[in-house]
Amino acid sequence: MIIDMHVHPFCREVSWDDLNKIADAMWSLDPFKRKYMFKMLKQVSQNVSIDDYIALMDNFKIEKSVIVSFNVKTAYDIILVSNDNVADLVALHPKRLIGFAGIDIPAPKALDQLEYAINSLNLKGVKVVPPVQKFDISDTTYDPIWKKMIDLNIPLWTHGGHQVSTSGSIARFGHPMLIDELAMRHQDLTVIIGHMGTPWFWDTYSVVLRHPNVYVDISSHPHLYNYFPWDAYTNYNIEHKVLFGSDHPLVHWNQIIPAVKNLPISDGFRNLIYYDNAKKVLNL
Repeated sequence: MIIDMHVHPFCREVSWDDLNKIADAMWSLDPFKRKYMFKMLKQVSQNVSIDDYIALMDNFKIEKSVIVSFNVKTAYDIILVSNDNVADLVALHPKRLIGFAGIDIPAPKALDQLEYAINSLNLKGVKVVPPVQKFDISDTTYDPIWKKMIDLNIPLWTHGGHQVSTSGSIARFGHPMLIDELAMRHQDLTVIIGHMGTPWFWDTYSVVLRHPNVYVDISSHPHLYNYFPWDAYTNYNIEHKVLFGSDHPLVHWNQIIPAVKNLPISDGFRNLIYYDNAKKVLNL
């Protein structure tokens, strides 16, 4: 079985913003991809239901998916799936879906967003995207948010690595060494570095190795798995720090699950990635 740590619930049950506005904001650097993504968003917003997600999960033997909001309201004036939408979808399938809130960290009322998402909507974690939200996660300005997350006993998933499609995103804000500083100041905060920290694979490894509270997921880039230092995670006894994630439907399960199956790692390591590690991080 599989626990997927990063899924976008793009479906017709969601209250969508203007699709052209979303496509322009997120994929304007690549006209071909912008056209493709607009077509995809239109398709899912009209024809795909959350029940279709559950059926696909059954097909790919995914027991649970963490579904996420993407809140870049301050930077781009868009939200891709609101926290309320995430909570509503979880309520439809509470045994299969786990909701993570998107928090607009630069917003003046970010702390209010956090408390509402966790205390009122019962979401179980937080997703942030520093390169797109344009903030430095190591900045002490945001310490009250991380301290509140520790009080609430929820994990932080943060986009790791650069962001190649969104015009104006700031690549250095995705560097894992910024998470190094965060993890040192907040040792009780569970932090998950998303997307392998691409392209800074070894820097990500260093941060994951040195901090007991930091993990990494392998979402989004199966074509770069050859560059990820799997052996280092094995040789330094941190196989328990690697989590499966897909970024579905941006990266479909039919692409990323076989890629993990074909990795040159032990079956024990693979099972940890697919299921056991996430089970512990999520306190299931």
